[in-house]
Amino acid sequence: MTAKFFGKSSSKNPMLERLFFKLLPVQLLIFAMNFVNTIVDGIIAGRYISERTVGVIGLFFAVIGIISAICSVVMGGGAVLSGRFIGTGELEKTRGIFSLCISLAVIIGLILSGICFFFPEEIALFCGADEGLKESLMNYSRGYAMGIVPMFVAQQLGSFLQLETQSKRNYMGVGAMIVSNILMDILFVTILKLDVFGLAIATSTCNWIYFLVLVPYYFSGKAQMKFSFSNIYWAKTLELIKIGSPGALLQVCLAMRDLTLNRIVLSVGGEAGLSSRASMGMITGLFVAIAVGGGTVIRMLASVYVGEEDRDSIKELIRLALTRLMAMMIFGMVLLFLLSGAMASIFFKDKTSEVYIITKQQFMIYTLAMPFILLVQIQTNYLQASGHNIAVHISSIMDGYVSVVVPAIILAPLMGVLGVWWATPIGILITSMVYVVYAIVWTKHVPRNVDEWLLFKPGFGVEDKDRLAIVINSMDDVIGCSETIQKFVSDHGYDKKTAYFSALALEEMAGNVVSHGFIVDKKEHDMDVRVICKKEGVMLRIKDDCVPFDPVERTDLLNPEDPTKNIGIRTIGKIATDMSYQNMLGLNVLTIEIDQKAG
Repeated sequence: MTAKFFGKSSSKNPMLERLFFKLLPVQLLIFAMNFVNTIVDGIIAGRYISERTVGVIGLFFAVIGIISAICSVVMGGGAVLSGRFIGTGELEKTRGIFSLCISLAVIIGLILSGICFFFPEEIALFCGADEGLKESLMNYSRGYAMGIVPMFVAQQLGSFLQLETQSKRNYMGVGAMIVSNILMDILFVTILKLDVFGLAIATSTCNWIYFLVLVPYYFSGKAQMKFSFSNIYWAKTLELIKIGSPGALLQVCLAMRDLTLNRIVLSVGGEAGLSSRASMGMITGLFVAIAVGGGTVIRMLASVYVGEEDRDSIKELIRLALTRLMAMMIFGMVLLFLLSGAMASIFFKDKTSEVYIITKQQFMIYTLAMPFILLVQIQTNYLQASGHNIAVHISSIMDGYVSVVVPAIILAPLMGVLGVWWATPIGILITSMVYVVYAIVWTKHVPRNVDEWLLFKPGFGVEDKDRLAIVINSMDDVIGCSETIQKFVSDHGYDKKTAYFSALALEEMAGNVVSHGFIVDKKEHDMDVRVICKKEGVMLRIKDDCVPFDPVERTDLLNPEDPTKNIGIRTIGKIATDMSYQNMLGLNVLTIEIDQKAG
């Protein structure tokens, strides 16, 4: 690939970097939100009900894990399919996937709500509750059931709001949910004395509030994603499940792991060990939000770039994750290690108690796993976006169950509850090797370059020599890259007319963005230009992060009062074989194709 970087940016793709860190905070908050609510529940349970109630919530984590698994099928499969359709410019199919995801969320949510509400005793037995905890867990199950449907639908809405670049509404929803959870816990538990049932009702109420904050946007008339019964893409249901199932498999395995480890912990650590492990599950979600949120963004963007067959953006995306995101994760690791005692004291006030001591030890040991948790999230989400589902299934089984449970079974008899704690860093290290082994098997040798490590299939994208990447920051850059493009096309053996038209199209369209888009606000902007020489023609793809502007709809507009207005855009519309536009993820994407003949 030939690359030209104009301006002062140090990043190979500054627009992608800004987009990545624009999408990341919302995903961090969405994931961390549930754990913030769980932490609040744990504090209220431990201080105002009983320490044993913290264990009840911990036991119910297995059910929450299965519910999350089912939800992740719809959300994960929907994200990948919609991303691919965005990459190929098929907006109506993207809307069909949106309608499908909402429909499945409602149907599945109603079924799960019925199970949790009408069969709480079976749920308690499934979670492994003894007679002392059974009644409390049954009450928690009934209360939790009332908020499953809005939780399912809201998670789908929140995911698609990212495509609509409506991050503020997501922030509002997260904030409203956290605040309402605190207030509802205080109301139902400390004032109305509803105990564990009150905790569950508070959670369900928060899910409804989150849903009610997000849903109005889709009735505002501004949304590109529109629900329609006639447009539900039922034909993609099985493919959606197939794509989303690896993520669900991980959640199911995690739920089974919780059930297994809870029993091991009870046998070697008693109720103190169980409460300690439950507090761990509540607090560490805040610290691994970087990994899970980052993995979600990687899956979202990689799906788009796979649809575009954009090798360069995929490489830059993974580089960002392994450098900038990893630095954030290591900072979180150090912070948790230093605050391990303070974190344990949130749940257990007596610093001389057994439960406080083993909880502090657990936090300290867990920090060793954090960088590898991020690495595995990068690996599995990229594999899912790129269609390597077998590898994702293997990684899910290893990460979710085998790699942690086996060490725990071996170490628990030797080290007691500390053996269970050490199983987590050992297991995630083993899981991180799955990608390495799979890459060697898939390429049939040890990968020799980045393309092979990223598992690019033969024919994916175009050869390096046939594509040109340019980053533009100013009008001077436009003029410079116009000359570069003309030479690039000519050097590929195309006639002078084709080379001139290619350069003219870029200069006109890119110049229009710089002249009008860059100055609309005070934000920093970049333009990413790709020129691809293909057998059927020269393709130019121009991406910018300015305000939405569709030049295609102006190619046929003629102003009688000013015939020269939009003349440049109309000219390019005439010389182009095809010209298409879409705006997704806050980016304007203009694709121009020009027929050419070899010179």
